[in-house]
Amino acid sequence: FGMPFVSLLPRKLLLLTCSCFALPGGPRGALALDALGKHFSQYSQHEFSSVEHRGANNVSLDNHLNTSRGRPAMLRGSQEEFIVDNSQLEARSPGLAYRSSPTLADKSGGVYATWGSKVLGTRRDDGWVETAVGFLPTTINGKSVLVSRSAAHGGIIREQGGRTWWGFPSYTKYLDTGLESWEELTRLHGHFGNMCTAETMLDKCGTSLVCKDGVCGECTVSRDCNEKFRCQYFPTSGRHMCVRRDLSEQWSWREGVCTVLIIITAMLSAAAGMGGGGVYVPLLLLLLDFSTKEAVPLSQAMIVGGATVNIIMFCGERHPKYQRKPKIDYDVVMMLNPGLAAGVTLGVMLNVITPQWIIVLVLILTLVLALQKSLTKGLQQFKRESKALAEQSVQGGGGASTQQTKAAEVKIRLADLGSFASLAQDNARPLTLIVGCWLVFLGANVFKAPQCSTMYWLQLVGLVAICVAFTTAGAQTLRIQGGGGVDSAEGMLAWTPETLWLYPLLSTAAGFLGGFLGIGGGIIMGPLLLELGMVAEASQATTAMFVFLSSSLATIQFMFLGRAMPEYALWFTAWVLVATFVGQTLVDYVLQRWKRSSLIVLSIAGIIGGSLVMMTAVGAKDIIHDIIRGADMGFSPMNLCK
Repeated sequence: FGMPFVSLLPRKLLLLTCSCFALPGGPRGALALDALGKHFSQYSQHEFSSVEHRGANNVSLDNHLNTSRGRPAMLRGSQEEFIVDNSQLEARSPGLAYRSSPTLADKSGGVYATWGSKVLGTRRDDGWVETAVGFLPTTINGKSVLVSRSAAHGGIIREQGGRTWWGFPSYTKYLDTGLESWEELTRLHGHFGNMCTAETMLDKCGTSLVCKDGVCGECTVSRDCNEKFRCQYFPTSGRHMCVRRDLSEQWSWREGVCTVLIIITAMLSAAAGMGGGGVYVPLLLLLLDFSTKEAVPLSQAMIVGGATVNIIMFCGERHPKYQRKPKIDYDVVMMLNPGLAAGVTLGVMLNVITPQWIIVLVLILTLVLALQKSLTKGLQQFKRESKALAEQSVQGGGGASTQQTKAAEVKIRLADLGSFASLAQDNARPLTLIVGCWLVFLGANVFKAPQCSTMYWLQLVGLVAICVAFTTAGAQTLRIQGGGGVDSAEGMLAWTPETLWLYPLLSTAAGFLGGFLGIGGGIIMGPLLLELGMVAEASQATTAMFVFLSSSLATIQFMFLGRAMPEYALWFTAWVLVATFVGQTLVDYVLQRWKRSSLIVLSIAGIIGGSLVMMTAVGAKDIIHDIIRGADMGFSPMNLCK
C-alpha cells in the first residue's frame, strides 16, 4: 500500500533498501524483487492519480497528465463541466478510468478521474465525453457515472464508492468496479512466491498461480493449471495467470476449427457406429490445450450424445437379411458386454502404471492391424458390390438400376417405437441381462471404494465374478433358445459350444486393449465383429449399442465427480447430436440408392486411421516432454494408489 510513496524514491535506493531490509532470502525474495521491479514503472506513472481532484485543480491536473501523454491540451467544440458520480454504480474503486478510445475495454494505462471530482470535456453522440486526457463513458452497465454540472442543479454528489486514501493501490482492471474483496487482493499478490508442495498448491498458490519447484509462480501452459482453468497472458501485468475456462469469453479460431473437425468426426462415426473418442480427445488436447482430465469427460459426453442418437434410430430397425431379427444383435451384446466391461476396467489399471512410450508402441501396432483388416475388408466388399451392380445392370438392361436410383430419396428416420416394442418382447431375457449388467457397473462406479484399499480389491474381484456370472447366464439363454438355425446363417454370429466361451474372451481382450490404450472398446469391437462374420449394417448398430453402454456409465461417473464442464459439453454435444443424425440419414440414402454397405466398413477404417494419427501425435508429444524433463521411463506401480 506504500507503492505511491515508494515510487517517489530513487530506483537504486529503493531496490537497495528492499534487498537489505524488506525482502527475505531464497526464491521468494527473488520473486518479490522481480514483482516490485515490474510494478515500479506502473506506480510511478500513477503518482498523480491517487490525489483527489477538487474544482479547478482538476483542469490543471488534466493538462499535466495530458502533456505527459503527448495529447493536445485543448479540444475543439463546445465544452462543459461534468461531475464523476458514483452514487448509482457504487463502485469500490478510486475513480472512473480514462479510455484511449470510446471503448470500455480500452483503458488508458491506469489514469482515472476520482469519484466526486469535476472534468471538462465535450459530449459526443455515442454516449461518451472526450476530455484532454482521454475518453470517459457517461454510463456503465446502464448506470450513470458522468453527470453534467448544469443538470445537477447545484446538488451534492455523494461518493459512495471506495475512498481514495494515501497509498490506494491502482489496478487497471478494477478502476471502474474496484476489487471484489480482500480475498481478491490476496489472490492477486499474496500468493506469488509462497513456498508450496503438490498437496498444498491450492491453499498456498490459489487458483491463479501454480506450484513449480516448490514455489508459487506463473503458469507456462494450460496443463499447469487446475482442472477447468487455462493459462492466459495479461499484458498489463506482464504475467501468465490461470483463469477459469469460459467458452464464450475465450472463443478464438481454435474453438472454431475444433468444432468443425468434431462435426466431421461425428458424421463419420455415425456411419461406422463408433464413438469417435480416439479423435475427440486428441483434438481437445492439441487445439484447446486441455489436460487429459478435462478432455476425457468432455469426450465421453460427446460420445454418449452421438450414441443416443444412433440407438434411437436403430432400436426399431430389423436385420437387413432376417426380418424377424433386430438390427442390434442383443444376443451378441448380452454375451460380449460383460467381458468388454471387465477388460476395460483391467486395461485402465495397467495404463496408469505403464510408461507412455510402451502405450504408444502398443497403440500403433493395434490400430495399424485394425486399420489393415477393416480397410482390406471394405475395399473387397466395395469391389464385390461394384461387380454385382454391373451384372445387375447388364441383365436388366439398366432399367432396374435406373428405377432404384430415381426411387431413392432422403428420408428422415426417427424411432419406430412400435417395431421396438415387438422386438423387445422377443428379446426380453437378453435385454434384462444387458440392463442388469449395466446397473451393476453403475453402482460400482458411483460407490467406488478408496483406491488400493481392501474394499477396493474386493470390489474389483466381485466385478470380475459378476461379469462371469452374466456371461454364463447369457450362454444358458442361448442354449434355451436353441442356438442353431438362423444364428449360424450368413451375416450372423454362430453360437456353438466353442464360441460360447471364445467370443467373450475375445471381447475381454478388446476391452483390455481399449482401456489400456485409452481409446475405448468400441473402436476395437467394430473390426472384431466384422472379422467374426457379422454383416456390416448389423455390426454398425451393435457396435453403437456397446458404445452407448460404456460411454453412459463413464459420463454418469464424471458427473458425480463434478468433472464436467457444462458450457463446453452443451456446445460440442449439441453439434455431435446434429452431425450424428445427418450422418445416419446420409448413410441410409447411400444404402438405398447405391446398395453399398461397404461405406460402413470404410467409415470404420476412416475412424481408426484418424485415431491412429491423432493419438500417435499426442503420445509422441508426451514422450518428448517426459524425456526433456527427465521423467522416469519405467513402470510406476505406485501410480495405481494415487
